[in-house]
Amino acid sequence: MNFQAESAVSSFFYYMWNAWSQEECRIVYGNMSRHFWEKWCLLSDKGVFGAAERFYAELSDTYREPLVERAVSLYDGKSLRNMRT
Repeated sequence: MNFQAESAVSSFFYYMWNAWSQEECRIVYGNMSRHFWEKWCLLSDKGVFGAAERFYAELSDTYREPLVERAVSLYDGKSLRNMRT
């Protein structure tokens, strides 16, 4: 996926703040979603401020990539992409 770094970072944070949910976790991680949702819950129990950063830091590159790709597919920097069905 080809995108500018600043836009990708903004997309990731807006996605995590506005769209991240158990359903999104299922979409991103499939049959591994329970593990990642539990990880998210543990990290967000420490406080929602910084939870996205803590979650990202806990992931290996293998699991960061699909999360960022999903974020960029839904967000264009600060705004939702125009999704045509």
